Amino acid sequence: MRILTLFLYLFILSVNVSSSFQESGEASDTTKAEAQGILPIPIAYYTPETGLAGGAGLLYFFRPEGTSARIRPSTTALFLIYTEKKQFITQISGEWYFQGGLWRVDGDFLFMRYPQKFFGIGNNTSANMEENYTSRIARMEFKALRSLSPGLNVGLTGLFENRELSDISPTGLLSGGTILGRTGGTTVGIGPLMTFDTRDNVFAAEQGNYHLLSVVAFSGSLGSDYPYTKTVVNLRQYVPLGEGQVLALQMYGSFLSGSPPFHKLAELGGQETMRGYFEGRFRDHHYLTTQVEYRTPLFWRIGFVAFAGLGEVAHEIRQFNLPGIKPSYGVGFRYFFNIQEKLNLRVDFGFGNNSSGLYIGPAEAF
Repeated sequence: MRILTLFLYLFILSVNVSSSFQESGEASDTTKAEAQGILPIPIAYYTPETGLAGGAGLLYFFRPEGTSARIRPSTTALFLIYTEKKQFITQISGEWYFQGGLWRVDGDFLFMRYPQKFFGIGNNTSANMEENYTSRIARMEFKALRSLSPGLNVGLTGLFENRELSDISPTGLLSGGTILGRTGGTTVGIGPLMTFDTRDNVFAAEQGNYHLLSVVAFSGSLGSDYPYTKTVVNLRQYVPLGEGQVLALQMYGSFLSGSPPFHKLAELGGQETMRGYFEGRFRDHHYLTTQVEYRTPLFWRIGFVAFAGLGEVAHEIRQFNLPGIKPSYGVGFRYFFNIQEKLNLRVDFGFGNNSSGLYIGPAEAF
């Protein structure tokens, strides 16, 4: 759940900022004793998929004795969330650093009851095909990365997920017996991960790049009920235009081969890409999208953004075509509650073909 991760990052940064200063207000390079503590995390956001969501969490942070206060602390956080659409989420997330930051391990343990929508599979499904179902999910996910050079990290990522489906409409596609994954099941996969990050800020970058490549193989030998491979390419660039103005560019692709269940197919829409479409409004084996966003300060702590994107899903890569491309566009406002660290609250209004969405939450979409 990316929103919960963003809340976690915000509080990690608040730990960094607060611990980088002594009572005198002067920066300190090292701590003289082990720095640790527990912080409460209030959570509130809104997306079309969840409606209004709220909850709370606890963050435990620590640094080994003698570690620089400027170094990110290792953290473990517990989240409890309930949404307007009766979704319940319990998540334990961790971000742990070893050997002075040379190694980083991220872990997520998630349990949730999550009513969802299904519109069929393909790039041209009708809104009239909408049907509801409920997922009960137990998920464990990890990333282990080693820093090779400034900005470059390589390692492994893995996923274990068990999913049970219920509340399926007796007259819908999911009850018809032809949709792979309609009975739930287990998916288990592992594979290489590489990131290259030169952004000047992880929340609201003004310059630099962020690139990610991962290839995860889900195999029966690992215990997966569904054998398939998922490749993700995420390319971002941030171009400064002067006076706080930024042009943010992204190309994102998710490509699946083999026999993935419908609930693990690539999904168009959501709070990050193709805003204005319900997440999963269109889904298939392959998803390719690109978006551009113009960001500018207005006055005081208020900023403005305008964004546009194009996206499409397809069963085979060769089936991507110009007539199938769908547009996304919209505007938004930002409130910077910490100008120095560029921490903001965003409110976006997204529009697509015969659809729209309101998104309220922390940090930028990308």
